[in-house]
Amino acid sequence: MARNHDLLAIGSLCFGVLMFASAGSGETIYDSVCQESRQVSSASLAAPLPPAQWEATVAQRRERWREMLGLSPLPERTPLEATVTGVLERGDYVVEKLHFQSIPGAYVIGNLYRPAKISGRLPAVLYLCGHSKGKVNPPYQANPRWFGQHGYVALVLDPIQLGESQGLHHGTYREERWDWPSRGYTPAGTEVWNAMRALDYLETRPDVDRERMGVTGLSGGGVISWCLGAADERVKVVVPVCQTGSIEHVVVDRATDGHCDCAFWINYYRWCWPDLGALIAPRALLIASGSEDVLWRPYGYRDVAHRIRHQYAAMGSPGRFDLVEDLTPHGYTPKLRQAIFTWFNTHLKGDPTPVQDDVTDFVEPEENLLVFGGKLPENDRMRTIDTLLVKQAEPPAVANEAQWQTHQEAAIRRLRELTFRHIPQIQNPRLRDCRADGSERGGTRFGTYVFDTDDALTLRIKTIRPQEAAWPVPTVAFAVQPDARSTFAGGGSSRPGISGEFATAAVEVRNTGATSVGPGYLWTLRRVYPLLGQTLPERQVHDLLAGIALLRQDPSTGPVAVFGQGATAPLAIYAAILDPQISEVILATPPESHENPQTPEFLGILRVGDLPENLALIYPRPITFVGAMPAAYAWTRQVYEKLGAGDRIRVVANAGQWKPRP
Repeated sequence: MARNHDLLAIGSLCFGVLMFASAGSGETIYDSVCQESRQVSSASLAAPLPPAQWEATVAQRRERWREMLGLSPLPERTPLEATVTGVLERGDYVVEKLHFQSIPGAYVIGNLYRPAKISGRLPAVLYLCGHSKGKVNPPYQANPRWFGQHGYVALVLDPIQLGESQGLHHGTYREERWDWPSRGYTPAGTEVWNAMRALDYLETRPDVDRERMGVTGLSGGGVISWCLGAADERVKVVVPVCQTGSIEHVVVDRATDGHCDCAFWINYYRWCWPDLGALIAPRALLIASGSEDVLWRPYGYRDVAHRIRHQYAAMGSPGRFDLVEDLTPHGYTPKLRQAIFTWFNTHLKGDPTPVQDDVTDFVEPEENLLVFGGKLPENDRMRTIDTLLVKQAEPPAVANEAQWQTHQEAAIRRLRELTFRHIPQIQNPRLRDCRADGSERGGTRFGTYVFDTDDALTLRIKTIRPQEAAWPVPTVAFAVQPDARSTFAGGGSSRPGISGEFATAAVEVRNTGATSVGPGYLWTLRRVYPLLGQTLPERQVHDLLAGIALLRQDPSTGPVAVFGQGATAPLAIYAAILDPQISEVILATPPESHENPQTPEFLGILRVGDLPENLALIYPRPITFVGAMPAAYAWTRQVYEKLGAGDRIRVVANAGQWKPRP
């Protein structure tokens, strides 16, 4: 009868297939993320918050928003060291060329436009540029100049990487900086912090009324206007231009492909633009958009405006929100500009008279506006702001087991709340099909399980089991490698050389096997998932855990260990952290740090710990390294040794030498 064990196992597990098979799934990964994006956008401010609820939750919501920008906690407000390097006198207005430091040694560069004659404190406008030449670009001269000629103090800033500002915007967009999601870093956070420090600077000026400050900007400056308005209540008027849409829109249309990293936040909490609008309310908010903008389509920004309008009405301030649009591509028109100028006059000056004039055609020669005169500061820390802005976790001190358990519980709880908040603690995969795939004379039997995930993907598990082994059989589960050509007959080349006396299970996690997307969508997918509070590797951990949960329903499955090699090693580590029933972790050539851009990305993981610290969270379960233990994991071994479990970390020459630890 022993040789029939596998047939019995598959038959018992398949008993419910007819019940589940009709629950249609099988969508592509693109279909899955589109469905998820619709859920995010449809849930965003689906009903306006009653005023009492708005008030009770606003502090928590604002802190969560700052967290998604990488600004929780806020960096220290160090001395600005503000310096004016030159002044241009232009008749009725003056331009001050200035810089300050948002953190020590990180330079923020701008031009300040103000009236030539000032009596008393004036309203101030922070103008944020899109992605071109920065403050010297003609439209980015013209708009702050209009404010300076009409009774405002207007400060225009260079975005990082543009104009005279150093640093990098195009991390995942162009530079393969996949460590950014793991750091919890987005350049939007840097831009918002620079803008907050710009407000700090404006507050120090004797010609600025700190109670009357607003923000506006086009394109990339538009999204930072949104972000700043939601993050900082000092801004009383917010006017984003040509940078309003929905998560659904950018995912379904693949509009992410047209945006660099600063256009989006690290979306741990699955927010959409209406959630930002609810944080800005009831302060004055005007959305300005072009109906022919290829980056931000009308169906997106109009729905966002509709939801926000209801929130303002619920708070008794319907006149403090509006949408203005024109039949135009991405950019300004006279209609948009005049509506913007009128909005600022209304809400910062108390003058609702429609503005009739427009910007002038004069263009200041670029060299006249340069703050550093063509020679940028050496060792500008803005170049490395991506490694400085977000507070990273330090390796914990390990004094005794009680102290470690306290840290262990807190760290795992934080991982569940942050990085893996969208993985359910109880997996409930839906079985679609299972089959016996034959056997070999050597005594192994092959099988396949087909199941649906809770986000509408159909995946497979390829198993190999010894025919003669007594049940339950110790099983090693593993994620299929991303570059595997085939999983035929038990997992193909991804399968470790585990002894035939044990079972193995190859889980075709998404983007492997039949769900592989290829270069035509992979880059987009890796940039889309963070908008859903996820990453591709995090979803693969989800799939691995779902596959293991399904295997455990099979009576032939004994204790389940997880194996990972190279890129799949972090999947094994995090699966074991999230599933305490996993008996052991087996690792071959694991990456050593999430700071390496080539290591699989997990949202904000470095805010909790790096790979060696996180691996130690499975203590006291055993860990096996195949071939060699990379140097970084000496830290993990030291923790085990300090806690009296040093013998539970071992190194074997090859996977065939592995046997389950008691």
